Amino acid sequence: MALCNEDAFIGGHPALDFVNTVDDQDKCRDSSRISDWPGFLGWANASSLFSEQQMNALENEIQQTDITTLLTSIHELRETAYASLSGIASGETQTDEALQKLEEGIRIALNNSSLKLKGNNYIWVPDMVNPNWVIDVLTLSIESLLRFHDISKLKECGRCSWMFLNQGRGRGRRWCNMRTCGNRAKSVSFRNRKQ
Repeated sequence: MALCNEDAFIGGHPALDFVNTVDDQDKCRDSSRISDWPGFLGWANASSLFSEQQMNALENEIQQTDITTLLTSIHELRETAYASLSGIASGETQTDEALQKLEEGIRIALNNSSLKLKGNNYIWVPDMVNPNWVIDVLTLSIESLLRFHDISKLKECGRCSWMFLNQGRGRGRRWCNMRTCGNRAKSVSFRNRKQ
């Protein structure tokens, strides 16, 4: 599956699309789609998360020496967000270590940001002088998901670890994508019934 096709953006929110930047068929999350800088830039450009100014800075101003450290921080944030959101989707009510770490990151990102008018709304915009502004953009997207969306609609695919907002009625979606995980699950079910 190509990184930046429509299947890469099925989460229903940019924060979920960020969490879903892994190739995953059996909840193992061991193959990153943003493992290198060109991969991250491709995803960032295709996502709606970064402004034009921020994309320009990502493409032209990040120092080569900072990329490895930045990618490590991006991957750590992604996995912390996944652990937190997976717990929320499964109905865990107690605060866990991942959610506490995410909350701490949100506080830092808010502290490093200013309210700016965008259209008819105010949004938090990280100060790009701060060396961690990329992490702040990603963290504030997760904060936006948690504050402005019905978290009861947050689901994790029954076959892989991808997350999505279930917009259907009733139980709605069980899989991230019917063409991938849904078909695999149905074929396994069919084979099991035939045995």
